[in-house]
Amino acid sequence: MEVQDYEFRTGHLCVETDPALCLPCQERLDRQLALLPRVYGELEVVLVAAQDPGDRLSGTDRPGIPLNGPAVEARAAIRDTLASWADLIVEGRTVRLPLRTVPALAAFLRRHLGWLAVHPAADDAATDIDNVLQHALAVARPHHALMAMAVSVGS
Repeated sequence: MEVQDYEFRTGHLCVETDPALCLPCQERLDRQLALLPRVYGELEVVLVAAQDPGDRLSGTDRPGIPLNGPAVEARAAIRDTLASWADLIVEGRTVRLPLRTVPALAAFLRRHLGWLAVHPAADDAATDIDNVLQHALAVARPHHALMAMAVSVGS
């Protein structure tokens, strides 16, 4: 599947008339939540594949393992975004907090998607998750992002 296939809510204006997400938007968000743990794993593969010395994460000039800064940041953004929305559900539903792993957080959000989809912050949650997925995909699969850009420019 190409990166542009994951665009969120294309053609849907459900939030314009109602704070709840429409069914197609809920389904898309569910697919995105299902995909995030896999993309998180793909980012792990490119963590040590620093593309240039500017990507090295270090506060000093000491030698160390060169890390791919964008991959580190994308992984942190995925985990932080999922944890933030899981916290909202825990506070609103008084349910037990899931483990702070990406697979557990994504599964938790999927289980509570119906509740989240009618929450006043549903649009913000959907937008945040879409943004973090798009960014992570661009880092994990840069060749797909380049192909998508070439296709859209050629159209």
